[in-house]
Amino acid sequence: MGLEQLTDINLALIGIAFFVAGCVKGVLGFGTPLIVIPVVTALFDVVTALVIVAIPTLIPNLWQMWQFRGSSERQWQLAYLLAGMLPGIAIGVSILSKYQASTLLPQMLGLMIFVFLISRSLKIDRTLSATKAKQVAFPAGVATGFLAGTVGITAPVTLTYLVAQRLPRRSFIFQVSTIFAVMGGLQAIFFYRQNLVDFNVLMFSVLGLLPLFFGMWIGQMIGGKISESIFEKLIYCVLGGIGLKLVLVI
Repeated sequence: MGLEQLTDINLALIGIAFFVAGCVKGVLGFGTPLIVIPVVTALFDVVTALVIVAIPTLIPNLWQMWQFRGSSERQWQLAYLLAGMLPGIAIGVSILSKYQASTLLPQMLGLMIFVFLISRSLKIDRTLSATKAKQVAFPAGVATGFLAGTVGITAPVTLTYLVAQRLPRRSFIFQVSTIFAVMGGLQAIFFYRQNLVDFNVLMFSVLGLLPLFFGMWIGQMIGGKISESIFEKLIYCVLGGIGLKLVLVI
């Protein structure tokens, strides 16, 4: 389906998806691709969906980076992870431009999430220390970039890595926003280099910022009133939902 074929109902559904994604992002610091991509892929191909989400991934995360800039912790781990994203996303976008994504990878990631959540509930290896976090940061970045380039969903790796460190809410939001901002910028660059960017689709992506920012404003008011314990439980619930969705992909 092309943009000119979108009905008012289609536009309303996309707008609602961006608004809901904004609310979730305002509370948790992430959520835009997870919510918007499934809606958009029901109307367009996966490449168009990834391009539409690229700008709404980049701009709000830059804003949250600035907003929570005073809450950064473990900066070297974050730097190593970001460095790993560059080769990962280059490989992922190259594969996306040539081949169809397999359902096997998402299902394996879903199972990995459930293993992680079960280990957390049993209090097995409950915290990823600063030393361990630094050791796995670069490969985690490569995996994050690869997923961003192929399926547009990086939460299975990114959230698992960050949650395992048990960061406070503000530090968590700073790190996840930084990761997704860099991811959005790299996606935009590599999509352009692979001739996957259409100007009309890009402008449609920019329009998605309006309902997204409105939702973020509401979400941040809610997020400021919840405790660290509730915040952590919400992250686990979202991870569980992501894992279930990935495992049930057919």
